[in-house]
Amino acid sequence: MVPKKSLFERMGLIEPSHKEENDVVTEETTVEDATLIVPDPEHVPDLTKITEKMTLETTDTLDAVKPVEKTEVDPPAKSVERLNVEDIPKNISDKLDLIIGAYEKNKMLTIDEIYRNAHLESEVKKTIFMTDVYLKAIPENLPIDIKRETVLNIMNVSSISLDDLLNDAYKRIDSLNTVLEETVSTTQDVFSRNEATIRELEKRIEDLREINKNRKKFQEDQNTMIEYEIQKIINLVEFVKPKK
Repeated sequence: MVPKKSLFERMGLIEPSHKEENDVVTEETTVEDATLIVPDPEHVPDLTKITEKMTLETTDTLDAVKPVEKTEVDPPAKSVERLNVEDIPKNISDKLDLIIGAYEKNKMLTIDEIYRNAHLESEVKKTIFMTDVYLKAIPENLPIDIKRETVLNIMNVSSISLDDLLNDAYKRIDSLNTVLEETVSTTQDVFSRNEATIRELEKRIEDLREINKNRKKFQEDQNTMIEYEIQKIINLVEFVKPKK
């Protein structure tokens, strides 16, 4: 017959020990009898540490699977980011264009600024002003025809194209004329807006004057009515008041 293992032996807590014959469980021994078999005290291990270890392992396991609680914290301070033009809403961009455009239209431009904005040639030799340079080099007492022929001859010798100078002159006149037309148009717009504002203000002034006029009439009527009533009461009091 095979020796029956005790409860602690089956749990692996103690090493199996052979008992005497009278402690051996036979095949006819019931399960209930088997569970009642208790080992000798010297073979019983200290279960306190095992229990504490199992408790710690269980706690660690629960902590591992425990969901992390969300805590509300102050949002981090926003870092200063560089503003991109693409990030500006379209309507704001349009307003900026209008403001800048209005500023440019009301800004007094020098002749050099007009030429620079039109991207015209800045080298005098390639501009119509080269003619003036040559003209000043010729004696002033010469007839105009002689001056013209002399300048043309100098230009021809210097390999300066008359067509290029005339083309430059055309571009300069066109750029100047454009600014002139824009200035006139802008001035007319300013006049129109201001005149409309003046009319609105004049209408508002007339309305305010009418309001003052009506209020004055209201005050006079109210005062007359109250003064009449007061005088009426005074007369009645004087009538019934005993004479001294």
